[in-house]
Amino acid sequence: MSRIVFAVFATIGGFLALASHAQAIFVQEIGVSPVEVVNISVTGFYTGNVKAGINNLLVDGVAMNSFCIDPYHFSQNSAGYSFVPLADAPKQHLMGAAKADEVSKLWAMAYSPLMTAPQAAGFQIAIWEIVAGSDFSIFGSDYGASVLLQEVAQYNGNGASLIALTGPGQDYCVPTTPDSGTTLSFLAMTLLCLVSVRGFRKISPQPTL
Repeated sequence: MSRIVFAVFATIGGFLALASHAQAIFVQEIGVSPVEVVNISVTGFYTGNVKAGINNLLVDGVAMNSFCIDPYHFSQNSAGYSFVPLADAPKQHLMGAAKADEVSKLWAMAYSPLMTAPQAAGFQIAIWEIVAGSDFSIFGSDYGASVLLQEVAQYNGNGASLIALTGPGQDYCVPTTPDSGTTLSFLAMTLLCLVSVRGFRKISPQPTL
């Protein structure tokens, strides 16, 4: 067994040992960037300005780019998160297989870590519209979200490999292939998700996504 293979399995083993403690994953939102402020309404929850863009997370200390898939909750830094299949999030409003497939195809079609602020905002708004449907409304510019949704409906490629983080704050989706530099850790955490059964943070004056 090569050293690289041994290191992979050693890392995986460490995370699998934590499988019974999946709810102990600590998620910290360290910022939303690039970002645009948009005005939204979510039926029964919130109407007002929020930040829409790439959520920069630390997941048990590992940096990850993510998007909010849960416009029904504010974000909350917490150790109470776990990985679940994308279709099994967000909590209390599960998107199901069809919407999860649509989000995965949207990500494959349009996501880039080098997105501009308007592109990231449009991408985030499109995710909310997929997940929340008629519960979600946008006032003012949607930064191209409606165009993205039309394009993804015609997209014939494979979806991206995504997984969800669910917890007491807003839920997020993250790729199972990292942008750079965290392959071993992310692989281990992804496998941890597979063996586990299973915010939209309000700020003053504007919540973040």
